[in-house]
Amino acid sequence: MDRGNFPPAPTGFSAAGGDFRGRRLSLDSLIKTNPASTFFLRAEEESSLGGCIHPGDILVVDRAAEITNGCLVVAVTDGEMTLRQVVRRQGRSYLYSDPSRAKPGPHSEVQIWGKVVYVLHPVAP
Repeated sequence: MDRGNFPPAPTGFSAAGGDFRGRRLSLDSLIKTNPASTFFLRAEEESSLGGCIHPGDILVVDRAAEITNGCLVVAVTDGEMTLRQVVRRQGRSYLYSDPSRAKPGPHSEVQIWGKVVYVLHPVAP
């Protein structure tokens, strides 16, 4: 079959690991955060925040990252670490576990510990 003078065209995926040929794969190089302020935490409970976080997932938390509307944060509430979403309404910021059913409740001692910048979890069959 005569293919003429046409250059080859990509039709699918590159070879596995082709982007990392000659280099060692490292999460530190893939996850662009500030190493001095980045920590890993393991989720203990199911959460519908952030696209379904499952027990055992690894949360990559950057304490220096900017807190923005809609972002996920690890907050310390009454001495316990919890996953919350930041929602800004009418110039005020609120932390919710389910923003669709959010109603501001009584204030307790809350401290934002850091912003969740990645969630790592296995793909189940």
